[in-house]
Amino acid sequence: MVLSHLKTFVRIVDAGSLTRAAEQLSLTQPAVTKQLAALEEEFQTTLLIRQGRRMRLTATGEVLYHYAKRIQSLAEQAYEAVAEVERPGQGEIDVGAVSTVAVFSLPKVLAIFTRNFPRLRIRVHIGDIQTTLDGIIRQELAVGLVTVPIIHPQVDSIPLFQDTVRLVVNPDRARKLPSQISLEELAHMDFISYQTPSRFRAFMDGMLEQHGIIPHVLMEFNSHDLVKSMVKVGLGVAFVPDSVVAEDLANGTLTAIEVPELPPLARTTSLILSKDPPRTGGLMALLATFFDHYQVEPRLWPGWYWETRAEESALPWSAPRSTARHPSTHS
Repeated sequence: MVLSHLKTFVRIVDAGSLTRAAEQLSLTQPAVTKQLAALEEEFQTTLLIRQGRRMRLTATGEVLYHYAKRIQSLAEQAYEAVAEVERPGQGEIDVGAVSTVAVFSLPKVLAIFTRNFPRLRIRVHIGDIQTTLDGIIRQELAVGLVTVPIIHPQVDSIPLFQDTVRLVVNPDRARKLPSQISLEELAHMDFISYQTPSRFRAFMDGMLEQHGIIPHVLMEFNSHDLVKSMVKVGLGVAFVPDSVVAEDLANGTLTAIEVPELPPLARTTSLILSKDPPRTGGLMALLATFFDHYQVEPRLWPGWYWETRAEESALPWSAPRSTARHPSTHS
């Protein structure tokens, strides 16, 4: 069994057919078939079966696919770690993020990072919380950004900022409303909401139901921009994370109104990573950028990060501290 066979196996599964896998790998289909047969011979089992025009994993195939993905990721990390010694400050870092963070918060941090480390390439993978967590556990991702704190034996979770949830309305409608409204007034409003099953939708529905409100949902969307657009044209109100609407509130295209009878609403955006990640200079630089930008207290840093910082002088290059700070709207 060689690494190339596992790589081919993963590509067949991801592509869904031998033909597409061969095209993507620039191999002939007989060569791909031969590598798959060699793996099945090695493990004395059938890994894939044909189902119509597609290939389906067997039970043993699913197990091997899981490990093959991890092996492939570790091999790539090994090449990058060795290459970093030869050409310090270069390489690639895979970052996973939920869409809210990827669109509205991550760009500000990456702008600082790429300015300081222009030869380091960041690859961003957008997915839900479970997908991002799985990527960290399998070490396919170096860093993950999620909208809830994560408790997992293989993962360090560092809170970055509290993302306040605001009730926003069209500015014209806001002028007809008091700056603070009651629960009774809120219950009679039309809501623009996120589609179910969304963690944010479940969070908000649960909070409102605790206060006796079953929101009248006029429209549902799976996009922050579409939710905002519907509110901007006056079709309803919406509860939205502050990071999503900070610029809209600042430029006056949306207005926030308060509901004093509701408790302060916020979600904790957290950075997650493996408890034992490859401690490359690139990862250390990226973490330093995040910790500095969000002013993360040193007591929250992972234990191994302290140890590696103590050895930082031995690295061929070090991670400078950024002077940029996160906007006050994140507090």
